[in-house]
Amino acid sequence: RNKVPKIDRCAKLDGGGWQLVRHVPAGNSWHPSRDRLRGTDHYGRNGNAFSAWAWSRRFHRKKFNEFLFATGDCKRWLISRRTTVLAWYANQHRWIL
Repeated sequence: RNKVPKIDRCAKLDGGGWQLVRHVPAGNSWHPSRDRLRGTDHYGRNGNAFSAWAWSRRFHRKKFNEFLFATGDCKRWLISRRTTVLAWYANQHRWIL
């Protein structure tokens, strides 16, 4: 059984300053969100990186220029520009930092 780390290893990646706005616990399910990362969905009780439930808080009015996507243990992660993530495309290479 995998143990959940006691600290959020992602918080200080690439200089830190990240705000966790969505979380889904380990398992075989994706987020129930349907807003295409626009930040308008709000569901679940706000939690943290170790919550046992899926949650999302609204972030559509926040000013930011990068997304950090990561596994719960932060062993796998990627950072990409907001404009790259939100652009419309199909089967094209996208820039990640």
